[in-house]
Amino acid sequence: MKTLLALDSFKGCLTAPEAVDAVAAALAGRDVCRMPLSDGGEGFSECLAGCLGGVFRTVSVHDPLGRPVDARYALLEDGRIAVIETAAASGLTLLKPEELDPLNASSIGTGELMQDAVQQGVKEIWVGLGGTAVMDCGTGLLQALAPLPASLRIHAFYDVDVPLTGPTGAPVVFGPQKGANEWGIAELERRFRRQAERWKAQYSIDANRLPGAGAAGGIGAALAVCLGAEMHAGIQAVLEAVHFADRLRECGLVITGEGKADRQTLTGKVPFGVLQATRRYAPGIPVVLLAGKVEDREELLAAGFDAVIQVTPEESLKSNYLNKSFARENIRMAIQDLVYFRD
Repeated sequence: MKTLLALDSFKGCLTAPEAVDAVAAALAGRDVCRMPLSDGGEGFSECLAGCLGGVFRTVSVHDPLGRPVDARYALLEDGRIAVIETAAASGLTLLKPEELDPLNASSIGTGELMQDAVQQGVKEIWVGLGGTAVMDCGTGLLQALAPLPASLRIHAFYDVDVPLTGPTGAPVVFGPQKGANEWGIAELERRFRRQAERWKAQYSIDANRLPGAGAAGGIGAALAVCLGAEMHAGIQAVLEAVHFADRLRECGLVITGEGKADRQTLTGKVPFGVLQATRRYAPGIPVVLLAGKVEDREELLAAGFDAVIQVTPEESLKSNYLNKSFARENIRMAIQDLVYFRD
């Protein structure tokens, strides 16, 4: 039986295809089915273009700090559908750690990608929400757009379903990873609440009640409220698009993974989506979770993963030493130790 390799990227280290290749190399001699995945964040367009067939278009836009940057998006079905990920023009990976500025970073580049797609004559835009360095409620994105054709359909795919505001909202959950200190989080919360009030007065829509509203620093809310986007749980939509259930039937083991696994994994990330789909379609198949760093292990095991494995030694995490070759070697060693692979 084949082993299905359904992994997300290990952010800042391995892309999803590179992570899948690393696991495949560690399983040399075994029959594998490769399935790089994305839940709407980094790699979303590459995942769908690879599975559904498509071409890429590169455009000069602005990064979160307003600097010129080349970003690309995918065109599917002979240009009828544009697949855009917010990480391409507004992503964390575009900034150095010392450049993070969530109070001023703008999503304008993502809006510029959308505007270019409209000018190419697309009928639908699929936006992958995730991996951004911005916390602007999509205001930059909206400013970059000219009036859109009434017939244009927008679908937004969120990686984590968090509300716009509140104790589990975007500023509290995502502010720290984008560089916000305690004061910054409070200021972002104030801004987000004020923006939600404006939208409610203008559109009679409560943004906090919308699924995925807090995704990508509030871009999810902007797309849904202002542009009428249809909201989708990212990984579930992707798994349907790549025919996960059909490919699962020929496999006896599933290996999934991401850069960091913790309780947020259970809020809609790739590994949890893979676990849920496997339990739905083939409940007897073991699902192993690999991650560069693991926290909340007991919660992850209780959720149903058969094994949760941290591939990076603790001493390496403390020294912040990670690169592609080192990550591949860690994955190889971790998989060799798995009881599932002993003959």
